[in-house]
Amino acid sequence: MNQYKGEAWLGEEPQIREETITETVSADIIVVGGGLAGVAAVRRAAEMGQKVLLFEKCRCVQARSGDFAVMDSKVAKRWGRDHLNKTEIVNNLMHDMAYKASQNILKRWSEEAGKAFDWYLEGLEDIAVLDRTDQVPPKGVKCYVQPRRLPLPEGFDNAQENFKCYQVTAWIRPSHIALCRGNFELAEKTGNVTSFFNTRVKKLLKNGDGRVEGVIAGTREGGLIKAYASKGVILATGDYMSDEAMLRRFLPGMMETPKQWTSYDMDRQPSNTGDGHKMALWAGAKLQDSPHAPCAHHMGSVFGVADFLLLNTRGKRFVNEDAPGQQLGSQIENLPDKTAWQIVDGNWRSYIPKEYPNHGSVCFVMEDEELESGTVYDKLCFIDNYIAPKYVRKAVEDGVLLEAETLEELIVKTGLPADTALASVEQYNRLCEQEEDTDYGKRKDRLFAVKQGPFYAAKFTPAVMIAAMGGIQSDEEAHCYDTEGAIIPGLYAAGNVQGNRVAVDYPLTVPGLSHSLALVYGRIAVESAVKESR
Repeated sequence: MNQYKGEAWLGEEPQIREETITETVSADIIVVGGGLAGVAAVRRAAEMGQKVLLFEKCRCVQARSGDFAVMDSKVAKRWGRDHLNKTEIVNNLMHDMAYKASQNILKRWSEEAGKAFDWYLEGLEDIAVLDRTDQVPPKGVKCYVQPRRLPLPEGFDNAQENFKCYQVTAWIRPSHIALCRGNFELAEKTGNVTSFFNTRVKKLLKNGDGRVEGVIAGTREGGLIKAYASKGVILATGDYMSDEAMLRRFLPGMMETPKQWTSYDMDRQPSNTGDGHKMALWAGAKLQDSPHAPCAHHMGSVFGVADFLLLNTRGKRFVNEDAPGQQLGSQIENLPDKTAWQIVDGNWRSYIPKEYPNHGSVCFVMEDEELESGTVYDKLCFIDNYIAPKYVRKAVEDGVLLEAETLEELIVKTGLPADTALASVEQYNRLCEQEEDTDYGKRKDRLFAVKQGPFYAAKFTPAVMIAAMGGIQSDEEAHCYDTEGAIIPGLYAAGNVQGNRVAVDYPLTVPGLSHSLALVYGRIAVESAVKESR
């Protein structure tokens, strides 16, 4: 039974005649998709002595971003960040996703995330581990790992935060690509891997007992490959953000949101088009029932995303600004014109150290002389704790930040209705003076007044969306389920095609969650397939 049969976005499963097959191959494990989850699966299978086939419709393995929640890994221990309560973290993730995700999936992730990240770094040369976010990397190092938001602002107490943010994030720099490809090369060196790049899997194969036993894939040259797997097929095909019809079906509110993607297939089209979701549904799988989640967290301005006054285009305050970028981004999405203005005064140096240290926050001020001395890294993004006067000047010069000597002049530059906007600022300043936000309940130490010039304003429009998270009904063993609630034998999922990991809204409770989940479940999928084939 197909739960979406007849819906246009799903289409019909291709019917392929046997005589059109140009090649037949076989192995123990088939991995469909060569992103992070797929590479993790390929390496784990190869080192377990399994013969593995990788099918990837792009020309090489793919990697994006570089944030990993590393929990109790060796690097977390080095940074003094390995003492956090994993049960507490999982419970807060459940809370922030309205208890719609699978607690068992998150629980197992929390137990294995540190070990998986240690493994991901093993066997690779020239990887440096830095000890601070602002540390200068050694010369000649091709890849390095540094902590996000270390050190933290003095006095920061996560227990007192409305939205918890657990500081367990490692940042792969200058690019995650080198590390991902290094892991794939480790797998290839075993001699157990056969790869088919520029090759798009078209459908899953099932035998008479309902077991998924292989795939049919099409090459760039027009050939058709039938591939069999004796132990399992692992879908690691990513999300569906670039399939407009799927996005409209499952996340209609994100249709007009700007999108960002960096991986392109053999036809030079974005590769995240829900291929694995559709193939699994054709094979009888079920998608998660819980609401799918957009990953579109706002990263703010040079002053960060949180805590400074926000006004909508009617000139009115509309939210408690003390929230992470995903939540604030959602509030901006809710506005009729999806536009707001962040208002900051010239006293920003004293406010920055009080900011909420989450993904998109700025918490430390450095003077230009410190940057010029070469003792700290002068290529920090604005989102990573640090701000300096030169960054503010550059933002003004680039036109992404408005500046004015008077508040009245600034409001004119924004185009906001002057009387309403000025009245809103006046009301906000009264709340700051009385140290109680009776309008929206923001904590008093983050009520940043707008009184002292020069004044600044940054336009906030919808955050760039980077993934649509919702996938095949799954569990903590990476199984896929059918519409009757039964496990589909031989089929496993990892990465963004795996359902029940994330729901409703992408949480910033543990920045780097998505990558960490993909890494962990790429490994688990292989281990489950091998164990269950015995």
